[in-house]
Amino acid sequence: MIVTTTNSIEGREISRYNDPIAANVVIGTNIFSDIGASYVDFFGGRSTSYEKKMQEMYKRVTETLKQRALAIRADAIIGLCVDITKFQERGVWITR
Repeated sequence: MIVTTTNSIEGREISRYNDPIAANVVIGTNIFSDIGASYVDFFGGRSTSYEKKMQEMYKRVTETLKQRALAIRADAIIGLCVDITKFQERGVWITR
C-alpha cells in the first residue's frame, strides 16, 4: 500500500475519496528513559531511548492506518500527517 504525505500520487488517478481515517497510539516510557532524557536535557545531545519510542509509535500508527484503509478497500493513503504530542508530565506520548 502506498502511504504518502502528499495530496496526490504521481502517475496515479484518485478514483474515489473516502472519509478520513485516523489512529491514535499511546505509549509510556519508563523511569530509566525519563532519567536518561533529563541528563540529555541538561548536558545536550540526543535521547536515543525517546527516539526509539517515537519510531515505534510512528510505525504502529502507520500500520494501524494501513489496516483501516484496507478495511474500507482503499489502496493508498494520501495526505498522511502524524502529530506526536507529550501529554501528562511523566513520559507518556500520544500519536495521532
